Amino acid sequence: MPVQSVYEAGPAVDPQAPTVRARRKHREQQIQEAYKLQRDAAIRGASTYGLVGLATIFTAHHYYPKFRSQTLALKSFLLSGFAIFGFVVGADTQLLTHESSQRIEENMIRTRARTELGRKGILASEAEIEKWRQETIDRLNREQGGAAAAAASHQASNSSHQNVNEDAR
Repeated sequence: MPVQSVYEAGPAVDPQAPTVRARRKHREQQIQEAYKLQRDAAIRGASTYGLVGLATIFTAHHYYPKFRSQTLALKSFLLSGFAIFGFVVGADTQLLTHESSQRIEENMIRTRARTELGRKGILASEAEIEKWRQETIDRLNREQGGAAAAAASHQASNSSHQNVNEDAR
């Protein structure tokens, strides 16, 4: 029987820890969500600043004869500058806001995990925090499922009581 060294065996794998595939999938979902937010904000920003640029160019065309004598190409260039500015600013502002809220949420979760794991006497490593997060999500889902089932049965019993009351009238 050959002896394996520690280096050949590889790192110990915790079966409860989330897999690399699951983390990658979660990360890809976050990227897609951020992309959608950024895309929508860029379109809104380009539209808004494009309209501001159009109004500015329209006003300048009617009130300033020197601007009126400029070519359509220059006026179109100015309008596209307004729209591109709105596109970039809208997308960037939305992305920074989204990243900031994600960071705040992640820090709150990590602080709570460190506190609860510390109370149990567990060192809050990355793997332990991920395991705590998954256990907490599972627990909350079970509680919400139980609460939803209770609410559904309560609503069903209320509707049957209403039917009985209507029949009695």
